[in-house]
Amino acid sequence: MKKWQVYVVVISLFVHLAASRVETIIEGRTVEITNKLFDFPSKRTVEITNKLGGGLTLTFHCKSKDDDLGVQTLAPDSSWSFKFKTSFFGTTLFFCKFMWAGESHWFDIYDDDRDGDGHKPCLWHICLWDINRSEVCRLEDSSGRDICYGWKKAV
Repeated sequence: MKKWQVYVVVISLFVHLAASRVETIIEGRTVEITNKLFDFPSKRTVEITNKLGGGLTLTFHCKSKDDDLGVQTLAPDSSWSFKFKTSFFGTTLFFCKFMWAGESHWFDIYDDDRDGDGHKPCLWHICLWDINRSEVCRLEDSSGRDICYGWKKAV
């Protein structure tokens, strides 16, 4: 085999691996992981799970400057997700109003300053959020640890 043919085979394998997708299980949830080599701006997935307890239904409305994702309702322990591409300038922000049993709270469910590359990024670009009554928790790393945040103060 000629030298240039070896290069073609190696490059072809590299491109195939770079574009491959993998499924894995994180905290009992099956998620798809896409190789990020050719993915800029980065694709992200945000998954929201109702962990309020007490049989409470969670209603929420998420939006960004450009996108309104509408009102969603989740039964206890149910999940809902959305996908998006981050801004080239690292300014992507999605915020949500969460409501249950007469309470309402705000939280930035995706903030490039907190969740983007170079900060404390979401695991494999998938942000898994559990909505609790007192806080919002995100899976921090493959060990299954969570990092929790308080609700935003009303403005």
